[in-house]
Amino acid sequence: MITPKIIVVRGLTAFLSLLGLVVSLPGFALQDTRAYGAFIEDSEWKTTGSELECGLSQAIPEFGEGVFRQKAGESLEFQLKSFNRILKPGVADLIAQGPAWKPNVLSHAIASLEVSDQPVPVQVGKPYAAIMLAQLNRGMMPTFSAFSSEALNENERVKVVMSSANFQEAYADYIGCLSHLLPVNFKQIARSAIFFNTNDASLSEEIQEQLDLIARYVKADKKIKHIFIDGHTDDAGDKAVNVKLSKIRATAVQNYFKQAGVESNLMTLRYHGGKYPALKNNSDENRARNRRVTIRLERN
Repeated sequence: MITPKIIVVRGLTAFLSLLGLVVSLPGFALQDTRAYGAFIEDSEWKTTGSELECGLSQAIPEFGEGVFRQKAGESLEFQLKSFNRILKPGVADLIAQGPAWKPNVLSHAIASLEVSDQPVPVQVGKPYAAIMLAQLNRGMMPTFSAFSSEALNENERVKVVMSSANFQEAYADYIGCLSHLLPVNFKQIARSAIFFNTNDASLSEEIQEQLDLIARYVKADKKIKHIFIDGHTDDAGDKAVNVKLSKIRATAVQNYFKQAGVESNLMTLRYHGGKYPALKNNSDENRARNRRVTIRLERN
């Protein structure tokens, strides 16, 4: 039987090596190996969260950190952060490996991923980040295998293990955070418009739902420094009447935001009548798009 040479081992692999039980991670070819991962008793998952972002992370001793991040209005991503840029740029194999305490559980490949020469050498997007979470929830350990930038020979590889020990409680908190995550990000909500019927300034149930979402976002994002509320009409009727109507519409939106808890000093109200149409007033459909209030958010 050929025994692979272990140059440096960390965490789980080191623990098993000291016992003389295992000297390589299952599912990989025999070769020089450096392995990093937390001891079972040191495996700690942390959850962070707000309405704008939910995070789930684990420190990887002597290597860096693995971080799952779900931002409002965006897809789940995973970042493998390295303190010393240990991984050689190229390709990393991502494997779902059975835990060391279940040696009969077979590992399987998830994906091949790019490794860059950056403090975050590996970034995992959709759908593989979600697969990693699902595997951890099953008790598996996502493992990255790549060549070492500090190699003593061309065969030396680095294996970075995300331990599933102590995962479940933090994962439950993370799922709770997701339930409160906003469905939109700043780019998706920074420019909004609501539309009105002819000679109407009432806020329908649909409009109120849209304004509720904007208000909720403004209160969650502390970087919002200003809200511009601009009232408009189509070109039908008297110009002076239209200016007044555009002011009534904009004021209705402003008052709704105030009632929803948006600070008054953030808001600037403007009204233009039919002066700035979004589309030419040459059809009923276009006029309907011009009877509007636009809401523009600005950040620091």
